[in-house]
Amino acid sequence: MDSALRYNRPVVWNGRPIRSWAAFHSVVKQPGRPLLATLDEYSDPILVAGCQRSGTTALARLLKRADGMLDHAFGHDDELDGALLLAGHATRSTDGRFCFQTTYLNDRFGEYFEHRGFRLIWMLREPRSVVYSMLNNWKRGALNRLFDACGAEALARSGERPTLSDTWLGPSRLTKACASYVAKTEQTAELSEHLRDRIAVVDYDELVAHKHTLLPQLCDFAGLRYDKRLADALHDRSVGKRDRLGPKDSERVDKFCSGAYERALALRTLRAG
Repeated sequence: MDSALRYNRPVVWNGRPIRSWAAFHSVVKQPGRPLLATLDEYSDPILVAGCQRSGTTALARLLKRADGMLDHAFGHDDELDGALLLAGHATRSTDGRFCFQTTYLNDRFGEYFEHRGFRLIWMLREPRSVVYSMLNNWKRGALNRLFDACGAEALARSGERPTLSDTWLGPSRLTKACASYVAKTEQTAELSEHLRDRIAVVDYDELVAHKHTLLPQLCDFAGLRYDKRLADALHDRSVGKRDRLGPKDSERVDKFCSGAYERALALRTLRAG
């Protein structure tokens, strides 16, 4: 199996260079500006998305190693590089086949429905692992941006009465993480309804546990030749995160998030058994 093919095409900036997600959200993500503006210029692209911290980065980087795939990255963050290319803020050659991680769409996920020539792999993951990772392995600004984009609305819909602390200080980071998880996971139903055979829904922990069964299915959906060495790049080191939350936080996550996860899990298209 060849590693992902790199190509030395220069990057052309169509605006000031963007080096961070904070700058992307303040400069590029503007009302009325499509975030998938150039998607149709790519031939049969693979998109990988889902709730943040759900294994989307690991899967996208794995698929980029498949035979015939090109690596679009030009900076320190390949997801950000892809976001800038798809928004048209940066330009490189579109010749070849690419895999883009598009978790950043958040409240703009409806843009998927405006395009046709792509395949979307939508990752699910049980909520304790995701929330733990949001709280311990993610920058505060990233969680705040996700909560502002779609978590705040999910929290308002939940009907939860704010605590005295929430009233004075705003929602806790745990509450923001739970609400954001619910908001992103609930997108599964609408995506499945609209995209039909252009979306594959898979659970990350199930994929890791049964990678020799599910990875061939995933490659078949993506139109990639499966090589068993791809499975070597998929490890289970992060699976135990669900057990690292304290009892009180675990109870809170289960109460807030488990319903959304179970409903989404029923919609998965790839499963081990």
